[in-house]
Amino acid sequence: MKKLLIVIPLIALSACSSTHTLKQLQSEYDGYTYSAYVSDNLKTQEPQKAQPEVGLNRKKLKQQIRQLASKKKQAGGRINGVISQNNLYQPSRTMLQKVASLKLGKQSQIWLKNNASLDAVITLALRNNLDIKSAKEQAESNLAKYDQVGFLDDMLAQYAAFTQDIKLTGSTQKHKKKSVNAGFPFPGLLAIKASIIDQSVEVSRQALKQTTQDVITKTRVAYHELQYSQQDIDITTKKTKLLRSLKEELESNYSTNSAELSGVLLVDIEIANSQNKRQIAKDKQQAQKARLFALLNLPSDSKLGKLDKLKSAKLSNSSAMLIKQAQENRVEISRLKASLEKMKRIIQLSEKRFYPDFDAGFSRFQNGKFSTKPKIKQNNFFAKNDAYLTETRQKYQALQSKIKALQTKTADDVQQLISNYKTQKRTYVLYQDKLLPKARTTKDISKSLFETGETSFIEVIDAQEMILNFRLKSKQALKNMNISKAKLMRIVGVNRS
Repeated sequence: MKKLLIVIPLIALSACSSTHTLKQLQSEYDGYTYSAYVSDNLKTQEPQKAQPEVGLNRKKLKQQIRQLASKKKQAGGRINGVISQNNLYQPSRTMLQKVASLKLGKQSQIWLKNNASLDAVITLALRNNLDIKSAKEQAESNLAKYDQVGFLDDMLAQYAAFTQDIKLTGSTQKHKKKSVNAGFPFPGLLAIKASIIDQSVEVSRQALKQTTQDVITKTRVAYHELQYSQQDIDITTKKTKLLRSLKEELESNYSTNSAELSGVLLVDIEIANSQNKRQIAKDKQQAQKARLFALLNLPSDSKLGKLDKLKSAKLSNSSAMLIKQAQENRVEISRLKASLEKMKRIIQLSEKRFYPDFDAGFSRFQNGKFSTKPKIKQNNFFAKNDAYLTETRQKYQALQSKIKALQTKTADDVQQLISNYKTQKRTYVLYQDKLLPKARTTKDISKSLFETGETSFIEVIDAQEMILNFRLKSKQALKNMNISKAKLMRIVGVNRS
C-alpha cells in the first residue's frame, strides 16, 4: 500500500509536466512570425479566404510556365543553329539544300562519287555524322527540364490547394492562415531553378558545338591526308617509270659491255623500293578513306570522286591576336564557363534550402547579461548538409582554376601550332621557290649534254628523279601546313586567319 501511494503522485506529476510542455510548444508555434526575408520576398498578403489566394498563385505559376515554354523554344532554336553556324565552316545555302535532299545510303554514295570537293564532304559530314547526331539529341533532351521545373511547382501548388484546409499539425488557427507561397516559395526558387536549366542547356549546346567543330577538323585533316596520298601515289608511280627506263638503258649498255652489272642491280633495288613505297601509300590511302567514310557515316567501301588540289593555307593575323581570339572563343573554355555558372546557381539554390534566414527571435547574447536566453526556432539541423555545400563551393573554386589553366594552355597550344605552321611554310617555300627551280635547271642541262653526247642517260634520269623527290617534299609540307591551320582554327574557335 505504501508503494501505491508513492507511484500515484509520480504519475500525476509526469502528466502535468507533459501537458505543460505541449501547451508551451503549441503557444510557441502559434506565436511564430516569419523572418523579414520571407515576409518581403516569399510570403504574400493573406486574403480573407484561402481559395482566391490559391487561384492567384496558380495564375502566377501558369504565367511562369508560359515564360519557361518561351525559353524552351528559344533554347531549341539556338541548339538547331549550332551545326550550321559553328564558327569554323559555313556551308552555302545551295550546298545545304542539295545535301539535305540526299537520302542516307546509296544516294549519298553516288553523289559523293561525283562531288568530292572539300565543301561537299564537310557539308555531308555535318548532316550524317553520328557523333553530331548524338550530341544534338543529348542537347535536345535537356530541353525537357524546362517542363520539369514548371510542372513540379504546378503539382506542389495543386497539392497545397487540396490540403490547405486539412489539419496536418496541432495548430488549428495558424495552419488555416498559412500562405501557400510560404509553404512552396514562389517565384524566387522557381527562377533559380529555371536559371540552372538555362545553364544546363548552354553546357549541352557548347558540347554540341565542340563535337561539331571536332568533326569539321577531323574531316579536314582526313581530306588533306587523302590529297597528299594521291600526290604520293602519282609521284611514286612516275619515279618507278623513270627507274625502269634507266634499267632498260643500263641493260642495253651492259649488253655492249659499256655498263657494269652492279649498276643494273642497284637500279633493280631502287625499283623494288619505289614499288614498296607506292604500295604503302595505297594502303594509307585506303585507311584514310575508311576514316573519312566513318566521319560521313558511309560504308568503308564507298567510292570517292576527284579531290580538290592542295592549296597554300594563309595566316594573316599575328600570334598575339590568335591567342586572344582562342582564349575568348575556344569552345572548351565556353563550356567550362557555362558549367561554372550552373554550379553558381546550384549553390544559390542549396543555400536557400539548407540555410534559411534566422527567425525573428534570434539575437546575439552573452552569458550573464540576460536573465533568460532568447528563443531560437530550430527546425533545421544546418550541419547535416553543410558538407555537401562545402564540397560544391570547393568544386566551384577548382573549376575557376581549371578555366584559368586551360586559358594558359590554350596560349601554349596556339603558339606551338603557329610554330609548326611557320616551319612547314618555310619548307614549302624552300622547295617551291628555290630547290625545284634549280632541279629543273639541272635536268635541262643534263638533257642538253646527253643530246650532244657529253653525258649519259643516267644523269638525265637522276635529275628527273630529284625533281620528283622535291615535288613530293613540297606537297608534304603543303599538306602539313593545311593540317596545322585546321587544328589552329579549331583551338581559336573561329575560321578567321
